[in-house]
Amino acid sequence: MKTKETGGMTLVTLAVTIVILLILAGVSVSLVIGNNNLFDKAKSTQKIQTIAGIKEALELEKADIQVESKTVNLENYLEQISTGKKNYELSSKEKLDDKNAEIIVNDQYKFLVKDKENGDVEIIYEGVAVLRGLTLSSYEETYTYPNNGTFTVTNNTSGGKLSVESDAPNIATASIEENTVTVVPGTTAGKANIIVKSAANGDYAENKVIHVATVENGTIKLSVTPYTGIYDGQEHNAFTSISTNPGDAKLEYSLDGNEYNEEMPTITNSSSFTVTVRASKAGYKTQSTTETVKVNKAEGKLMLSATSGTSEYSKDLTFTVSGNTGTLSVVSSNTNIATASISGNTVTVKSGTTSGTATITVKSAANTNYNEKTATYTATVKNLAFTEEPGVGLYADTDGDGKPDGIIFEDFKIGGSGTWGTGDYGKYTIQTVSNIKDYYISQTDYEGPFGVKSVLMSKGSGNARFYAMALQDYNDKTYGFRSAQKITISGNWVIPSINELSAFGGELGITSSNYTKYGLRYRYCSSSKDNTSRGAGCYISFSEGKTAYTAGTQKYYIRLAIKF
Repeated sequence: MKTKETGGMTLVTLAVTIVILLILAGVSVSLVIGNNNLFDKAKSTQKIQTIAGIKEALELEKADIQVESKTVNLENYLEQISTGKKNYELSSKEKLDDKNAEIIVNDQYKFLVKDKENGDVEIIYEGVAVLRGLTLSSYEETYTYPNNGTFTVTNNTSGGKLSVESDAPNIATASIEENTVTVVPGTTAGKANIIVKSAANGDYAENKVIHVATVENGTIKLSVTPYTGIYDGQEHNAFTSISTNPGDAKLEYSLDGNEYNEEMPTITNSSSFTVTVRASKAGYKTQSTTETVKVNKAEGKLMLSATSGTSEYSKDLTFTVSGNTGTLSVVSSNTNIATASISGNTVTVKSGTTSGTATITVKSAANTNYNEKTATYTATVKNLAFTEEPGVGLYADTDGDGKPDGIIFEDFKIGGSGTWGTGDYGKYTIQTVSNIKDYYISQTDYEGPFGVKSVLMSKGSGNARFYAMALQDYNDKTYGFRSAQKITISGNWVIPSINELSAFGGELGITSSNYTKYGLRYRYCSSSKDNTSRGAGCYISFSEGKTAYTAGTQKYYIRLAIKF
């Protein structure tokens, strides 16, 4: 079916032409008498005609959309004028929102395109827009919080009132005074568009230009001094000084780099550890530093009441220790000369077997908070070698503890014989030996039960030279001969034989009239059997001045003897 033609024009073409004529008629009326008529925006006939022509061309763009059987809306209209071939040049377009857009034509004429939501858009002339009539000294700048920055409006052709606003006030705000815009960075880093506007003025439309403000967080200056010191028993803050710029930055501390709190750690005892300090404030990059906090051990302390002493005749030397910071110990440089021991805070120095000088070192051990500390004591030992003969009648220190425990009654270097008292068993013989030990006088003028005498101690190796009788009885009990033999005695002490008891009495001049002054009892049991077939034991009776054998029922005291 062919379309009917009239005078060379199709019906479709005729219809489009009628639509265009109606649009143009509407444009003319709108331009002349509308609320936004050209006479309000333009002052010359030529400008009015130019604007009317542009608006007519913009209106005709809608017809092209309708020819394609499309409903006119803001989106397809903006697309249409971007590619249209009408008698104008589209300089710019900007959507204000979903229903409104601004376009500038021929670099100077500004129109508002408004979606009427009824299948049409309204085109409203707003005035002359001079694209380069509003210029700035800078169109982008980087600002660091909290430092403000400025730029200027270098040209405002329309002379419209200037204003400024930010599309991201949390990032940056702005104000204007005359032609100077001040940008104030916010606490949030990012980009903000600073929109400078020149208000509509006369036949000039509102003009605007954008300055992009890039805001960066400021940098906190953080300076710290960690504590380093020597143990003094006091609690110290982990840092002796902390300074920040800005001064009100928030400070937090962490020992593990994960958990932070605002309380500064402290240190007391000798140790070292790391502490992380974190400084933060809105608008600033958080700064942190990790430092080592340390308390070193203090020098140990130790004082001696004396630093030297001389021991004569094996007398003990003592001194005290005070002010020590660790566990005490003591050692001698030469134990042959002197040994040392400590009990509590008292050091006892005992002479050895050799004369000379020994250094006694007292040590206060290192511990958590103190280093080791030592002090020395010089011990001089002067022991007199025993050269006299005989040694009978002198006291014996048989165990070297500094306390006499026997009286010498036989000297094997000299030997001898004799008889004590009456009876069958009073005769005695003292043997002789060779390769004997050396002896020295450990004390002089010792007062004991046998008078004031020197005390002997042995040294070195060799055979024992002396026989010594204990200064005290074995105990306060009496024993029969057989029961006495069953006594278990520690060490080298023994129950003396009748020969040894007789020598004891004979060599020391003990009689029935003086025995008591020596601390002796009337009778003592020996370890010897009588020399008959009776099988009885022998005894000595100091009270009767005799030796004899005992019947099995008789009981006597025990006094021990020892070779040394």
